[in-house]
Amino acid sequence: MPNWCNNTVTLEHTDPAMIERAKTAFAAGTFLNEFIPCPQALIDTVSGFGPEQEKLEAQQAANRERYGYSTWYEHNVSKWGTKWDVGGEDGSVQDIEGGVIITFDSAWSPPIAAYALLQEQGFEILAMYYEPGMCFAGRWYNGDDDYYEYGGMTADEIEDTLPPELDEAFGISQAVSEWEQEQAEENEE
Repeated sequence: MPNWCNNTVTLEHTDPAMIERAKTAFAAGTFLNEFIPCPQALIDTVSGFGPEQEKLEAQQAANRERYGYSTWYEHNVSKWGTKWDVGGEDGSVQDIEGGVIITFDSAWSPPIAAYALLQEQGFEILAMYYEPGMCFAGRWYNGDDDYYEYGGMTADEIEDTLPPELDEAFGISQAVSEWEQEQAEENEE
């Protein structure tokens, strides 16, 4: 089971149809695949035994030759930045003028590779992400990734290091402060 990365993304586009397309795909849980599709031949790669394994290896070799990737996993991690698609019941959409704000969790990391490809399709993107298990957070804006690792920092150090907008969006220093208080209380017992 992966660690989950929390994401808040503002998408804007000059073409309202692209925003509607994004909303529809996000609601279906196919947001990334809608704009950066994974070929079906890569999706159909599953493990096998004996002759099935030989067939699988032949299909993966053909996939690598045709698509540059053997499996859906390689494609998704490379093109999206995360292994699974996002949206569906695990996210939310808020309409804003000229776009939407979407929130979702992604597996292990934010889909930064997808943001770059979405930007090429005319989207303006402001993304903030937070992965509490691995202690990193960041802000991605139209190609610039402002990334922070905060493992081992105190709540005060986090508050001094992270941009206030990022810290407040996810309550990072507050969560660490609460954890520090719990630890202090346990040590007093």
